[in-house]
Amino acid sequence: MIKSKNKSTLKNFNLDVLDLDLNEELIYAQPTFWRTVSYRFDELKEEASKYFRRHPLIGYSFKRIVYGLLTLIVSIAIVFFLVNFVTPDSSYLPDVSELGKMGIGTSGPKYDAFLQTRLELFGVSGNAIERLLRYFKNIIPFIPKHILVGQSVIFPNASELSNSQIIINTVLFTGGQVDGLLKSGSKELIDAITISASYKTVWIYLGVVKSSSMGMPGSTEVTSLFASAIPYSFGIGSVAVLFSYLIGIPLGIEAAKRKGKATDGAINGTATFLLAVPSLVIVIAIYLISILVFGHSSIFSSGSFWTRFWPVVALVILMAPTTIILTRRYVVDEMTADYTKFAYAKGLGESKVFYVHIFRNAGVRILRELPLDLAFTLFGASILTETQWNIPGMSQLIINGVNNRDSFVILGFITFASLVKIAATLVSDLFMVLMDPRVKLSGR
Repeated sequence: MIKSKNKSTLKNFNLDVLDLDLNEELIYAQPTFWRTVSYRFDELKEEASKYFRRHPLIGYSFKRIVYGLLTLIVSIAIVFFLVNFVTPDSSYLPDVSELGKMGIGTSGPKYDAFLQTRLELFGVSGNAIERLLRYFKNIIPFIPKHILVGQSVIFPNASELSNSQIIINTVLFTGGQVDGLLKSGSKELIDAITISASYKTVWIYLGVVKSSSMGMPGSTEVTSLFASAIPYSFGIGSVAVLFSYLIGIPLGIEAAKRKGKATDGAINGTATFLLAVPSLVIVIAIYLISILVFGHSSIFSSGSFWTRFWPVVALVILMAPTTIILTRRYVVDEMTADYTKFAYAKGLGESKVFYVHIFRNAGVRILRELPLDLAFTLFGASILTETQWNIPGMSQLIINGVNNRDSFVILGFITFASLVKIAATLVSDLFMVLMDPRVKLSGR
């Protein structure tokens, strides 16, 4: 009976007589702004994933660049807070004696106003978070920055404003944003003084060199210092890298070809010994030999060609052993590969097997390190030689910046060095594509 009752109920059920309203249900299906953005993001993510699967090397390089930039951001933040922690605001002021001549003293309203103006001129006003965010904004190349480069202050006759001489001197010696200082003067003084400021627009701004002088703070920008120092470091470093490869690669190949013999032991042993000797000992030894034995000058800028040649010699001795050992290892690895044994089995000569097969594959791995070696030499390996011969390169800038606790020089050095390292990594990956036919940008 229950079964027949259910059949009767279903038979008499009519959908046409029901009043159904699905509008309330459709509300949840209406596209919203955030839902549309989410869908678009998922589509872009899927397209990017497909692209990187088709081009694995591009995806690999992209990840390295992203990780490098993230590491750079974290490094800048850490160094920024450390430098700001050990750098008091008073370090941006002139000497105490100069403050006394200006009638400002070491405390009081005029001192506070003068300090605030100097901090604004150097771009370090506000708390640490505000300073860090401002610095990140300055190094982002897509945002134009308007930088104060000069300011002229026109005064009326000094006799008319004799009572405000302290404020006038303060304005003259700051040479920057004087609005805060003028507020402490009379209305007549404010109306009488004419201020004309000039600005320039830049895309990347690394800050200014901290100075305790009375003149215009920031007259020397960090980018200008780098522009004058990079040619020295890059010139010496690139020549040293070139010679270290020209010397290290043939010696490494010879050691690999004579593996286990006296020649291999002599070359590999000498390279290992030079790596074990402290770099400072090698640099000082070359420095003393150039002066005491050959009689050359000890100052890079005032010496002859040979004086400027000895720092290159020191760098070559520091870098060539690494090139020798790596070349030997890469060549030995290729000599024991299966394709090498197959080439010998076909009856190919030793020279053809070596230069056509072995060195061709080993050379790809060796030359891939070239861009990274150049970057390392530019920002690290030459620090001892530049200091010893007093070369006005990048190493001198970072040493002076640390000694003076100049935050902009330190941060600028780290930022620029990291960007160059990231670029060198990308060039290294492209070298693999150009030199090795087995490596393609596309996975197909």
